[in-house]
Amino acid sequence: MSLRFVSSTLALLFVCGEGREESGELPAVAKTIAGVPVRNYNLARAAPKLADGTPAAWTKWILVLKPNVSDSHLQQFCTGSLCVCALQGHPSRGGVPFVSVHCSENDMEQVLLAHPGHAEFIEPNIQLSVVPAMPAPPQEGQKSQLSASWGLDRIGEPECSRRGEGTHIYVLDTGIYVQHEDFEGRAIPTLDVSSGTLVECHGDLNCAVDRMGHGTHCAGIAAGKQYGVAKGATLHAMKVLSDQGSGEFSWSISALDWVVSFGERPAVVSMSLGGAGRLSSMRTAIDAAATAGVTVVVAAGNEQSDACTFTPAFVPSALTVGASEISDQPAPYSNWGFCVDMYAPGSGITSAWIGSPLATRILSGTSMACPHVSGGAALLLGEHPAWNSGQVRAALLASGEQGALANVLLFVTNVLLSVRDAPVQVAHEEAVEKPGLSWTPVAAFCAMVSFVSIAAGGIVGFCVGKGLASPGIGRSYSGRELLHTAAKEMVEEPGDQ
Repeated sequence: MSLRFVSSTLALLFVCGEGREESGELPAVAKTIAGVPVRNYNLARAAPKLADGTPAAWTKWILVLKPNVSDSHLQQFCTGSLCVCALQGHPSRGGVPFVSVHCSENDMEQVLLAHPGHAEFIEPNIQLSVVPAMPAPPQEGQKSQLSASWGLDRIGEPECSRRGEGTHIYVLDTGIYVQHEDFEGRAIPTLDVSSGTLVECHGDLNCAVDRMGHGTHCAGIAAGKQYGVAKGATLHAMKVLSDQGSGEFSWSISALDWVVSFGERPAVVSMSLGGAGRLSSMRTAIDAAATAGVTVVVAAGNEQSDACTFTPAFVPSALTVGASEISDQPAPYSNWGFCVDMYAPGSGITSAWIGSPLATRILSGTSMACPHVSGGAALLLGEHPAWNSGQVRAALLASGEQGALANVLLFVTNVLLSVRDAPVQVAHEEAVEKPGLSWTPVAAFCAMVSFVSIAAGGIVGFCVGKGLASPGIGRSYSGRELLHTAAKEMVEEPGDQ
């Protein structure tokens, strides 16, 4: 029995309400500073060691404040203290109520005591990176292509008349080589946070430059003339990672805040990056974007593991994308599980590269799958610019190819992106983000019976495809949808430890 199969079984048991064992360990003691909870404090305890072997003091924090805090209050937060506030959000404009703070725990305590009642929680400002590219597999048995990439053919891009004109795709990555011919002048240097300071580019070609190639490749898939899905969309270079492909989570949070507060609409954010753990601060940022009508698409990750244990893949309001292969199977490297919302081509994908206006490269990974869906979202917004993120999500899932992939686990989403021209009807009420579920006795019974059947090696079909719960918006969920949605919601908040 494979690890993936066992993990899926355990996840299903968790959804049915049995909870998770802690391997005999005592629960971690909740950490607070000046009475404010510190979430994911274990990440700070994993700080680099000093020469004598003791952990170095952690000095980088993300401070999330109450939703009603003002921009002016954030600007004054570190005034008169030993703490340095590097980046901050714009909650007065609907942005993220956060500040990235550099200081010791003792100094942080003094700042919090000077501003009582304003902080929601604190979190270590840890590193994230590009989702690493995987070796490109040989595309055996490949048929003749209509497009420059097999992935475009597979999702029906040649059969799509839409181009995504008037839409904006914000690529949070290593920057974009905007001079590449595939972008036709539609790629704009917009923001660079890779120094730890937010710099608005105002079109400066020396700003948000991609010296690694990852961001350019992803941008080409999203909206390149030859290699892209939304061939008329405007691309925005949002450099949130260094030239080595790494950065701090606060850099991406700051970029999301900027899109919400100052970005153009309709907008899609494409994030082929991530890190281990479930950071509440990133969820706060993506939730703010979704509330503002911005569709956020993220890569599931390439760790062959449960996507629900990675950020931003775990975030319910993000559209999390796994990678498929030309053989119509999930890529073996792709993260999986209930937090994967849909699949898109990810292995052996050709796209633009850095170095010359005609450079190309073939890469594999969920990094390549993610911008396919970002481009698909832009196509929908080109036709329906007033749609919110919930409507875009619903339309992508409704128009996707259901059951397209082989060897997908029971109860896990099996939807492959499709952008073929077809009428998509999306009810207004389905715009609600991840509606709360109302379990029925039949749903609970089916979930438990299904778990028992999986454990015994069998398959229960009658729970799949039947409406088993009422989400409160006049729509019933199939057994597969029910378990997927419930599981992604149930991992939403890590413990305050």
